[in-house]
Amino acid sequence: MKLLNKTIALEKDKSGSLSLVPQDKEDLWQLYNLVQKGDKVELLTVRNVKKTPGSKAERKHLHLSLAVEGVEYEPSDEVMRIRGKTTEQNEYVPNQSFHTAEVQLNKAIKLSKPEWDEFSYNIVIEASSIEKKAEVGAVVLEEGVAHLCLVTDNMTVLRNKVEKSIPRKSRSDGGGSSHDKAIGKFLDTVQATLLRNFDLEKLKVVILASPGFTATALKQAIFDTAVKNNNKTILKNKSKFLVVHSSTGYLQGLEEVLKDPAVQKNLTDTKFAKEAAVFDEFQRILNLDDGRAWYGPQEAIKALEMGAVKSLLLTDALFRSDDIAVRKHYIALSDEVKAQGGEVYIFSTLHESGEQLNQLTGVAVLLKYPLELDEDEDDDDEEDDE
Repeated sequence: MKLLNKTIALEKDKSGSLSLVPQDKEDLWQLYNLVQKGDKVELLTVRNVKKTPGSKAERKHLHLSLAVEGVEYEPSDEVMRIRGKTTEQNEYVPNQSFHTAEVQLNKAIKLSKPEWDEFSYNIVIEASSIEKKAEVGAVVLEEGVAHLCLVTDNMTVLRNKVEKSIPRKSRSDGGGSSHDKAIGKFLDTVQATLLRNFDLEKLKVVILASPGFTATALKQAIFDTAVKNNNKTILKNKSKFLVVHSSTGYLQGLEEVLKDPAVQKNLTDTKFAKEAAVFDEFQRILNLDDGRAWYGPQEAIKALEMGAVKSLLLTDALFRSDDIAVRKHYIALSDEVKAQGGEVYIFSTLHESGEQLNQLTGVAVLLKYPLELDEDEDDDDEEDDE
């Protein structure tokens, strides 16, 4: 995300605007978390317009100013749309008319908010800092199928899928020559697809994962080809390639791979790895049922009031609420946890851990010491006191 300019007075009334240029799918996701009902956006969009009644429609580039009513985002299609009512009139669009504008990559969008909170401001700062957009490349494969993914702090994106029919080994083809040739062509296609989709200079690690030895064979094929073609980019980044085992070559094996200790060791400085580790810790302690892990809004508030919160886990969906009071509540909750010396983790619902947390109300806490926070238990205590 490129930050062009900003006029935000955080120390005063917290109003203001900024201009951004989204450059990739990750930036669209960040904008989706940033733009809310009640904001104002100014952007360039394309419309089919008729200059005169009955004339043929022409595609025109229009500059729209919209009071935001809603935001839609489709990760699979890399599309973000903003719905709203126009605040200015131009040649083709009357004022106060409803329109839906698609946000375009590499085109500026100006965003104005009546109040910028710390969460929104941090989205902008982090998204516009390339150093904070750590990424991981992953190829999860088995014989005949490969899934090439990019893993960022906020999402896992399937960049490409390679499929090829592989004949079984048989005595009739001389012990498997047809099979071996098909595997060779398959690996050649996978490595060519990898080079088209992965920026090896930017990625911190490239994971090659498979059942059996297919991932090892892919790594060998990549480096054999690099030596043959004197591909200095691959040879320079050779240390980034990591072969690990997965139970499947399909996407469900990726989350399993990302929890592998060998992989985690390579990702220790990324936000994603830290969140994955804390969510694993939460699940482990929750299963122990020893009073140190709880989920639910009320349970989090009770634990905070007792000064017992070690880690607060929230999903980004909570900060996209149209209800400003809800958003402010969780910002205040986060600030109070930090003030008490605790850690706050905000999980993307486009990662499996974030989706799992979302199913547990989107709010969870790890405590410094065991507590009983069940409401039913409190009610029983009150009845006993009577």
